[in-house]
Amino acid sequence: MRTFLTAAMAVLLVGTAVWGYSQYRQKQELLIEAENSYQQAFHELVYQVDVIHDRTGEALAMNSKTNLTPALTDVWRLTSEAHNAISRLPLGFTPFSKTEEFLGNSGDFTHKTAVRDLDKEPLTDKEYTQLESLYKQSADIQNELRSVQLDVLDKNLRWTDVSRAASEGEEPRDNSVIDGFNSVEKKATEFSEAETFGPSQVQKSVSDDALKKLSGTEISKKEAAQRAKDYFQVDAEVTAVESSLKGAAVPFYNVSVTGQNGEEATMDIMKKGGYPLTFVVNKTPGKSRISLNEASEKASAFLKKHGFKEMVPTESAQYDHTGVFTFTRKIDDTLVYPESVVVKAALDTGEVTGLEAQNYWKNKKERSIPEPALSEEQAKKELHPKLTVMETKKAIVTNEEMKDVLCYEFLAENGTASYRIFINADNGNEERIEKLQEAEGVYGS
Repeated sequence: MRTFLTAAMAVLLVGTAVWGYSQYRQKQELLIEAENSYQQAFHELVYQVDVIHDRTGEALAMNSKTNLTPALTDVWRLTSEAHNAISRLPLGFTPFSKTEEFLGNSGDFTHKTAVRDLDKEPLTDKEYTQLESLYKQSADIQNELRSVQLDVLDKNLRWTDVSRAASEGEEPRDNSVIDGFNSVEKKATEFSEAETFGPSQVQKSVSDDALKKLSGTEISKKEAAQRAKDYFQVDAEVTAVESSLKGAAVPFYNVSVTGQNGEEATMDIMKKGGYPLTFVVNKTPGKSRISLNEASEKASAFLKKHGFKEMVPTESAQYDHTGVFTFTRKIDDTLVYPESVVVKAALDTGEVTGLEAQNYWKNKKERSIPEPALSEEQAKKELHPKLTVMETKKAIVTNEEMKDVLCYEFLAENGTASYRIFINADNGNEERIEKLQEAEGVYGS
């Protein structure tokens, strides 16, 4: 009898332990799911405010009504998406009504302006001033949100802790998130009190079919492995070579590589011709020791080594301790933007840690550059009169019909921001406008 009771107690204890562990696992899974949801909503909010700021800045430099309407429509759409992201965050610890009011007013203004016929009723001076104010205000909110984002990432803060504290009427142990959102709200309150609004390329790309037209013989797994090792800048061992699934639009190999110090890298290489599509090193760089310019030169040497010819740097940006550079093919005096690649380099050693070349191969072809129908001075007359032109180049870009067009590229500024504006060299149409980031000091010569 005693043996039976002992066995029964043992079974009961084991069952309780299993049940408790199961409950713990379910709770952890729910917490992870909630945390992922909060993180996604927050980073979406930061991204949406970033784009609101950029698109508003671009709208300030636009002289074409054809481009201005979709730009303002984009801002209206993004304010709605930002509202949605805010609603998914655990913000019970701080009032956020003024920020939402600012987004609502911004959305109302851009929607009301975008839906009318801007050819018959162009922006008034007052509306232009309001647009300028929206641009400045979104920049302040953008900076505050980025500050919160850095704290969340650097300190590995968890939104579930914020959520739990809010539900219990307590403040989280780390007040960085609270302080950050209070700063955002303060900025929005200043905007509301000022009554700003009054009454209420990345480069385009062709389809994957273009990759199928590339010439070359099919390479083997062994050849793919060797090419991946060549891209990795230290001695490395290939750990896996996998073929893409059957039915893939463009068959490729995915090669995994491990360095001597445990660094891991992956590379996608087309089977036909062995063209490199993407290359990524999974490595967190140390403290920055070299400048963006030095890193750009190392990235340029990397491209030359691997057969990317006639490439010049056209954009640069810094994210934490990583430099991100766009290199574009240059034929004589003309930049060919469809044939661009993006290269990442660590700012501690200059090691290249990433390559994105799909668009380059999709658009790669023999080209003859046509003569422009308009002179540079004729094209310049199509720019917004408040812009000051700093530099002019010729460039080929892809238009809305996915056709390559020759343009004059104007680097211009209006006192608050700099822009890259493309005017069609044949008919004077404003093909595209891009607001330059502050770090974009690199430009092809």
